[in-house]
Amino acid sequence: MISRILVCIPTYCEAENISRLIEEIFSLQIPGLEILVVDDASPDKTASIAEGLKGRYPGIHVLRRKPPYGRGSSGREAFIYALKEKFDIAVEMDADFSHDPKAIPLLLNALGTSELAIGSRFTEGGTDAERPKGRQILTQCANFYARSLLRIPVQDANSGYRAWSLKALQAIDPETLRARGPAIVHETLFRAARKNIKMQEVPIHFIDRKEGFSKLNLTKLARGYFWILRLALSGK
Repeated sequence: MISRILVCIPTYCEAENISRLIEEIFSLQIPGLEILVVDDASPDKTASIAEGLKGRYPGIHVLRRKPPYGRGSSGREAFIYALKEKFDIAVEMDADFSHDPKAIPLLLNALGTSELAIGSRFTEGGTDAERPKGRQILTQCANFYARSLLRIPVQDANSGYRAWSLKALQAIDPETLRARGPAIVHETLFRAARKNIKMQEVPIHFIDRKEGFSKLNLTKLARGYFWILRLALSGK
């Protein structure tokens, strides 16, 4: 029996990337795979561009979100959608090509022996070489901070490129996720670890975006660090 796979892509102003990303994902020809674009009212018409591809790719779904916006709440709604529509696997990834679509089959294969597969820059074979040195150091520090406070048993706690089995997705109870920003990747991983979900890291080559602009700034980083501390202190 073919598994139903939903690739969840949160977007905001990714008009320069979304068409090519969708095309590259479907070119992998993975049976049972569909795509959900979760858009935060992008003024550059990202959602409309994705909807315009439905004629070529019937497996495209577009969720036009209402406020509050943010990476966390969009990820939460994507997971809720995956469970509601009875998908067996949910893959989460960024829209800016920092996550190479060619790694999707590797993540899916890893679910054969695990319940959560994590695309990792810091496990053996993974790389994060293209970005400026300052960004790399900041990522490594943030990763150490999250792993230490939350005691998460993985090398790349900041990765947002993951494949979730149905069991893992149900275990984190998406309806009750609280993070609105990028810290959702830590909140979900923390919950999965507490539920003893079997995890496996898959090496990936993290690539800096070539088109569009990053939505991450110092304010969002600071909020993320605070959220991780709050999560560690509350234990839930």
